[in-house]
Amino acid sequence: MADSPDPDLDAANRAYTAQQYEVSAKMFQQIIDSRGYSASLCFDLANAEAKAGNPGAAMLNYERARYLAPGDRDIDHNLQLARKAAGLEPNSYRWWEIALRDIDWTVWLAIMGVCLVLLFLAVIGSANVPALAAMTKLPPRLVRNIFRGVLFAGIPLCLLMGYIELMTIGFDNRIEGVIVAPKSATLRLSPFDSADSVGIIPEGELVTVEDRHDNYLRIEARNHHFGWVRDTDLQPVIAGSSR
Repeated sequence: MADSPDPDLDAANRAYTAQQYEVSAKMFQQIIDSRGYSASLCFDLANAEAKAGNPGAAMLNYERARYLAPGDRDIDHNLQLARKAAGLEPNSYRWWEIALRDIDWTVWLAIMGVCLVLLFLAVIGSANVPALAAMTKLPPRLVRNIFRGVLFAGIPLCLLMGYIELMTIGFDNRIEGVIVAPKSATLRLSPFDSADSVGIIPEGELVTVEDRHDNYLRIEARNHHFGWVRDTDLQPVIAGSSR
């Protein structure tokens, strides 16, 4: 069955094709405001913002699209092109980051639960090898080795699942934002307008939000640079999530 026509989306795409990139970006933003965020809409908006010469807004929406679809190669490709054009270092996800972001923490919790159940059964079985060997008609030594194998593999696997679970929760709770201030944002030593500057963060850079004080946000930038920027200089990747 053919998809029903979408006049709003068609109009935004026509504006993009006609090289009316600012108009196209505004239309895509209006669609997002009315329908909510999706990877495809954020990607389209980012492409329009990039063509319109708004690197901060472009990379913000590429990051939003990537957050919603971590393994999408087209999103990552265009994001890296935009970062390169802005003079920023590449920040493609590694395979394990894609896995952590793509798989819900409850899935890892379920896998860990299965591992714990298998370990429990292996402990019970190890204490009842003669009875189980007689029941299954297998040599006791084979039965004992099976349970030992489960314990040998299950304990480190369960510990690994626990570590992955903590990593996943940490990724989910981390608040990231993109610098949208024109050209750059001033990084200050403390959250006051009169505080000394300790550097600048270029427009479009992805940072982690650590804390808030009035209208300042404490951030961690690349290479573990910490400082305070005005909250108007940054937009969170997950809308409404800045502290």
